[in-house]
Amino acid sequence: MMNSIQGRLNLAFIGLILTLFTLLWFLQGMTVREVAYEFISARMQSDARTVLQAVMRKDNEWQIDADYISPVYTQPMSGHYYQFLVDDGQWKYSRSLWDEEIPTYDGKPVGQMNINLQYKRGTPWLVYDNRFEKAGHQIRIVLAEDISQIEAKLKSLSWWVAGVGFLFILVLLIAQIIIIRGGLKSLTRMRQDIVKLKEGDISTLPEVQIKEIAPLVNEINYMVESMSLRLDRSRHAVGNLAHAAKTPLTVIDRQIETLRQSSPSCANALEQQSNALRNLVDRELTRARIAGAAMPGQKVIIEEEVEKLIKAMSMIYRDKGLEYEVNIKSTTFFPGERDDLIELMGNLIDNASKWATTRVRIKGMMNEQCLELCIEDDGPGIPADKMTQLMSRGERLDESTTGHGLGLSIVMEIVHQYKGMFQLLPSDMGGLHAHLLLPRQLNAELKSVMLPRQ
Repeated sequence: MMNSIQGRLNLAFIGLILTLFTLLWFLQGMTVREVAYEFISARMQSDARTVLQAVMRKDNEWQIDADYISPVYTQPMSGHYYQFLVDDGQWKYSRSLWDEEIPTYDGKPVGQMNINLQYKRGTPWLVYDNRFEKAGHQIRIVLAEDISQIEAKLKSLSWWVAGVGFLFILVLLIAQIIIIRGGLKSLTRMRQDIVKLKEGDISTLPEVQIKEIAPLVNEINYMVESMSLRLDRSRHAVGNLAHAAKTPLTVIDRQIETLRQSSPSCANALEQQSNALRNLVDRELTRARIAGAAMPGQKVIIEEEVEKLIKAMSMIYRDKGLEYEVNIKSTTFFPGERDDLIELMGNLIDNASKWATTRVRIKGMMNEQCLELCIEDDGPGIPADKMTQLMSRGERLDESTTGHGLGLSIVMEIVHQYKGMFQLLPSDMGGLHAHLLLPRQLNAELKSVMLPRQ
């Protein structure tokens, strides 16, 4: 599976933002809760002073003067409570407690002086517990406030912040995708240019002004130019070698004719070796013209080249009056060099014309993966058990007639160099059906793209 730069950046962005947002969300909850507790603590400290002021001794009994305290402490279960203890006497409770008692043990400190978090039947209370001295007496005052509504509000605020945060992350992600796509446009254009280079629409990649991409474009252009120069040098070297070999072979042939007068058997043996060497030179010259896999920047329209070949074959086989049916789309092209196409189609059309009775059919079609070519004739055909023999290098079934020999071996050599497929099949026209599949790109799936034959 191929990795995407944008996908990797998006995943990294989401991971980083989620981590930071989770941390900020947690700190926000703690900070807001601490602020709320601090506000309540300040109010409870003020209320404790008020309760202390309201504590007085009347009829030898410690009581609260109701005129000094807030009415909220007189309403049952109002959520605001107090109780006090003078010296070692008994606890006195506010009316709002309604015979309940404020828990004063196992509390959880909340960071405020004398303030603890207690739970009463699962309900959170903030409890203030402090000791004072008044008129020579030790007075312990305990205040409590039900904060369940505040906790509910804090929880609601926390979820609201989370929702807004995720919406903000989504907006940031969309913005990042747009920004990254804008930044990667140069890579997208470069990919399109590489496709054009592969299909032969351009011969080199255009220059770019982005310093991160420019070295890559320059290297690709250098490699394309270098490959082309190497191919030309190789062909010239093989051509020069073959041309240089022909002169000694001509001299040897002349010496063979001289030798034939005195020793015919020896002359015949040398002539066989000379012919074998000449055939080898011709074969290697043909192989030198084969480029192999498609060179970048090359695109040969098949229909145009086939028309030229048909004109040549019509002249060669004018006495047969052959009819050529061509069904090749004008956009179908050969993903390689023109010389390879001419060698490939020339041999197949020549063989079909040689054996055809009246008609030769040529079809071609392509998709994104491969190019498919079919050349058929209405000749006598070949038995199925003989087709394997015919596919052997240089084999001919009928030695009295030229064709179906070295030409097919050259075809197979070209198809092999282009990593394609070549088959000989019976044709519905009665003769032979030569079927080729050539990939348009590396590791392309070779799958027939032709419509069913009528």
